[in-house]
Amino acid sequence: MKIAMIILLISLYALVEFYLIRAMRNGFHILQLENYHRDRYSKWIKENKAKSYPFFRMLIAMLPIFFIWNELALIISSIVCLLFNIIGTKKKKEKKEFVLTNRMIREFIIASIVWLIDAVASVTTYILIKPDFVVIYIGTLVVALIQIFTYRYVHLIDLINAPIQNHISKKFLNNAKNKLAEMKDLTVIGITGSFGKTSTKHAVTTILSQKFNPIMTPGSYNTPMGVTRTVNEMLKATNDIFVCEMGAKYVGDIKEICDIAKPTIGIVTAVGPMHLDTFKTIDNVRKTKFELIDSLPEDGIAIVNWEDENIRNTEINRPFIKYGLSSEADYYAENIEMNENGSEFDVVMPNKNQVRISTKLLGDLNILNIVCAVAVADQLGMKENEIKLGAKYLKPVEHRLQLRRNLNGSLIIDDAYNSNVKGSRMALDVLSNFKTRKKIFITPGIVDLGDKSDEYNKDLGKYAADKCDIAILVGEKQAKPIKEGLLEEGMNVDKIFVAENINVAITIMAQESDANSVVLLENDLPDNYL
Repeated sequence: MKIAMIILLISLYALVEFYLIRAMRNGFHILQLENYHRDRYSKWIKENKAKSYPFFRMLIAMLPIFFIWNELALIISSIVCLLFNIIGTKKKKEKKEFVLTNRMIREFIIASIVWLIDAVASVTTYILIKPDFVVIYIGTLVVALIQIFTYRYVHLIDLINAPIQNHISKKFLNNAKNKLAEMKDLTVIGITGSFGKTSTKHAVTTILSQKFNPIMTPGSYNTPMGVTRTVNEMLKATNDIFVCEMGAKYVGDIKEICDIAKPTIGIVTAVGPMHLDTFKTIDNVRKTKFELIDSLPEDGIAIVNWEDENIRNTEINRPFIKYGLSSEADYYAENIEMNENGSEFDVVMPNKNQVRISTKLLGDLNILNIVCAVAVADQLGMKENEIKLGAKYLKPVEHRLQLRRNLNGSLIIDDAYNSNVKGSRMALDVLSNFKTRKKIFITPGIVDLGDKSDEYNKDLGKYAADKCDIAILVGEKQAKPIKEGLLEEGMNVDKIFVAENINVAITIMAQESDANSVVLLENDLPDNYL
């Protein structure tokens, strides 16, 4: 009988190992989406109790308590209930896919080792120590707790991994700093802002590539470790320009990246109400974005978006270059013409020379990004014909005002990557330019706005009311303030739809759109918001 119990106990612990591999993946994915900030991960758990502690999974995990009167029944029921939870733990459809990085592999290994130690200790105790039933009770209780507090177990494992991760990160960081220090002729261009960073990065890199051999941080590699990886793994001796996107959620984040990259050209694209759940105030956002300008050397070049109200109201204690859409800026666009095939405009430079730009990109935001890129190119001595040629090669960045054609012939303005207060308005302006088409607006609203979320999303609804014919709002919680704004500005309630998720929204879109429609897909919430 004892041998049978030992086999059952080992089987139970082995099943827990399998369960953890499946269930912890969801927790690690959220941790990854929160940029590995444990405090933000803990906040997510508190704000998403239904997902963190699913009622059905908890109920199943606790069922063995009814068999506590019998050791054999207790352990068999624990195995059966665990199997139910394993079967019920499925990989979720992810909008931003989980990346199995080296860090994640280490954390999975640590989680397995921790559980293996516990399992070996438990089985050994059962064999050597009396009374046996106490070990069985404690063991099955721990198994139930693991199922109930899986997301908290992820937090514990990340905490255990922290010293190892810090050591590895420091090593990679020093390698990147040394590599950059050895490249004496490398020009580093830092780009930050509440929005427009990635599109500006692509515009700058594409235009500069007509004369130089630039490299840029890929995707959204805009954190200290993302920049470090780019330098260590991608930067070559043949590169003469490094275009470095710099993201931030906390005061001091930009300075941390600047301490690694040492930029000599700094671009601030915008200062706005993004990540207010961590920044708390616009002043903190401004302070953080201008850490880039403050980090430039004395002979560095500071370039700022003069269309941005918060930038204009910032005291900048050094010479700087302004770009924009009016003659108040040093570099600005005029004679703008837009249609569904793209944009044409003149960029006026400080010497009053003009460069006629023709591009497939849409919207004032993209025009601003190109004007910024022209300013950088001009400062680095590029000729007008090189600048014009570079602009022709510009392509829409994926999910950022990207124009596509749907199967039913309708046009899709895909601005789904991210959303912000000013960027969403600019996207709605692009939608409203399609005068002869039925205009459909799909959005879950804007996130990361802290206690200002309802206010800004209501304003979004107000602004959208006369820009679209139909509004499809995603998620009941997020939709409420947007719908209020739409109704306050007189939009017909029959033209407003609230969809449970993005898939339902797309179904509604298919029903409401035709070949003469244009659809703006504005923001697509990642898994930690849905």
